[in-house]
Amino acid sequence: MNVRSILERGAAILCLVSGIGLCSCKPPVLTPSERLEAAGAEAAQLLSAVSRAGESLRLTEALVLADSLIRIAPDLPDGYYEKGLILMKLYQLEPADDAFARAAEIDPYHRGAWYQRGHVAFEQGRYDVAAQRYRRQQEVILSSPQKLKAYYSGTDPESVAQAWLQVGRAYQLHHIPDSARVAYVRVIKVDSLHSQANAWLSEIYEQEGDLDEALALARLALDNDRSNAQLGYQVGSLLFKKGDLKEALPLLAWTATSQPWNAGAHYNLGRTLVALGRPEEGRRHLEATEFLQDLDREIGQARAAAALFPDDPERWRHVADLLGLAGRRTEQREALSIADAAAHRAAKDSSNVTP
Repeated sequence: MNVRSILERGAAILCLVSGIGLCSCKPPVLTPSERLEAAGAEAAQLLSAVSRAGESLRLTEALVLADSLIRIAPDLPDGYYEKGLILMKLYQLEPADDAFARAAEIDPYHRGAWYQRGHVAFEQGRYDVAAQRYRRQQEVILSSPQKLKAYYSGTDPESVAQAWLQVGRAYQLHHIPDSARVAYVRVIKVDSLHSQANAWLSEIYEQEGDLDEALALARLALDNDRSNAQLGYQVGSLLFKKGDLKEALPLLAWTATSQPWNAGAHYNLGRTLVALGRPEEGRRHLEATEFLQDLDREIGQARAAAALFPDDPERWRHVADLLGLAGRRTEQREALSIADAAAHRAAKDSSNVTP
């Protein structure tokens, strides 16, 4: 018997004697704080800098910082997770998915990696895959060791509910309303006043023709999110459908003022004004509707083209121009940040080409 065989046999015997097998010797379960502390002060500083740059839409800087964090702390899942979030903003969906998958591989109990992988599939229109990934995030949370459940005790219930919310939306857009309803009801059981769950459940009842239940749920959503003009539009549109024009009018007017790009709000407001005997005002909103609908279609087409070619800065600048024309300033800034990052990558690639 050679030396290697003797050593391997000795190791196996030692594990048996001590009551453990080599394959069962698992690394200790670490909380995110413990992982970050082990990674060191420089990693902690870089992680904070990455988050700040990403939130400020300094996406090129954020990506460089994320790569630096991964380089000095390759076993820290946060670097891959933050990189995934930045790549998502840049519409680099496949690389983003790879980054989130790596975070989940390093930390099997990561709160967020599978959820974000669900968002990647959702953005790609793979709603069945998105629902599976959101459910996987729930499983990760519920199967965690007690140490991690204690660490996340303040946020886990909300995280599970949020995953159910996205499961419901994925099923709804995948045209499986019964499964979507079950998911939304699970959210509402945790938080009966959850605005988004009630609003999306309202949409299902509206599609089924139950306007009374749809309106009750939409009102509940608006009552708990009074500054949300989109919910005002939802309630106002349902009131219009039910013929409650005077009650619908201020809500639709509010949305049309707060969201001047909202074609549906202008359309329903125009029809409401005409029905209430104010035809000239109504016609102005109806005329605006046609322009806004055409602009919405153009924005959608431009976004789709840019998403197919995310490294083309001109496509993103075109999207930004259209969004600016619609008055959608926040989205315009986001598109411009993507264009800037794409231009930076193109310049870097060209400088690396050997003449």
